[in-house]
Amino acid sequence: MRASNFAVLASLIFATPAFAADLAAQTTEPAPYSWTGFYVGANVGGAWNDSKWTDFGGPEFNTNGNGVVYGGQIGYNYQIQQFVLGVEADFDGSSVKGDNQCSTAIGSVCRTKQDWLASVRGRAGYAFDRLLIYGTGGIAFTKYKFNQITPLDQSWNGGSRTGWTAGLGAEYAFSDHITAGVEWKYYDFGKKTGDGGIGPTSIRFNETENSVVAKVNYKF
Repeated sequence: MRASNFAVLASLIFATPAFAADLAAQTTEPAPYSWTGFYVGANVGGAWNDSKWTDFGGPEFNTNGNGVVYGGQIGYNYQIQQFVLGVEADFDGSSVKGDNQCSTAIGSVCRTKQDWLASVRGRAGYAFDRLLIYGTGGIAFTKYKFNQITPLDQSWNGGSRTGWTAGLGAEYAFSDHITAGVEWKYYDFGKKTGDGGIGPTSIRFNETENSVVAKVNYKF
């Protein structure tokens, strides 16, 4: 064998392992995304309130309303294979309000207004790598105001309310630290009797609500 042919053969032999290692490095799939960790973020969206007034001296009527909700959330996720479990707390300001005629009093206007909305919830979902589909549910808190604004200015006890919430959401990890998604929640704050007005009178208020928000999180 000529010396030149031997040199070519030797170079191929020694180059083959390096080439194979380089090819393997290029074809190795990236590690699956992990949802485990703490996160903090912001949200904004809309909410629709169903407010039923029961005047003990007259018929029922509604002051259904809608508005913007906006705020932030903090939470923690723990991933077990494709399953993700977590807990989240959120707090939102609210511009939700609704006006309607007070019972059968023509020319009158009654209003339900929400000041804020919050919850502490568990989350359970399934991860398709960077896409997470989940359900959520827990305890909810809010503050309402109930008023007649025309022709008389009178109010009933509103104040803080406690109820429950449940919903669904989807979230996508755009990078190792930034995730974003959308979430729908249903709220039920039950019934509460408020005393007030010029009379005074007692009115029972029954509140339920739906919200849809977009969320952005930073995962630590």
